[in-house]
Amino acid sequence: MKAHIIENGLVVNTIEVSDLSVFEGLVDGSVGGIGWTYADGVLTAPPDVYPDNQPAPTSQDVNAERDRRMFSTFTFGGVAYDCDDASLSRITGAATLAGFAIGAGSPIGNLRWHGGSVDFAWIAADNSETPMDAQTSFAFGQEAAVNQSTHIFAGAAIKAMNPIPQDYATNESYWG
Repeated sequence: MKAHIIENGLVVNTIEVSDLSVFEGLVDGSVGGIGWTYADGVLTAPPDVYPDNQPAPTSQDVNAERDRRMFSTFTFGGVAYDCDDASLSRITGAATLAGFAIGAGSPIGNLRWHGGSVDFAWIAADNSETPMDAQTSFAFGQEAAVNQSTHIFAGAAIKAMNPIPQDYATNESYWG
């Protein structure tokens, strides 16, 4: 059964227990969740608005912030790169091609692994060029995937909070 842990009249965690009566200070968790208040034996849902009269953030708000973060830029090797849909598609394609080149034996430092007549390079968000061998290009693609995954899971964790913190968009600690 679910049980709430209460601190200073606020549900701070919900855990699974086999018998609620065995644990002192736990409250039946069949209703309510983290962020609910507890007083005089009653659980109360958090208000729909925050104390400063701002509306509570919604899952759609978190999704919009997640997408803004995912599809703007990401950092690889200390350099920022674009990561919009078109850029992400190109990064994925280059990383896939790089994986095949590595499998075919392309050595570290070979900048013509892609089969072209010029060295392979990626244009950064500041328009500078970063030469990349196949191994670097593959790692670049992996980092782009990590950027996407990190934001997807961070957004899911924020949406699971009850209530969603008002500073979800500005507090970097939520976004990993």
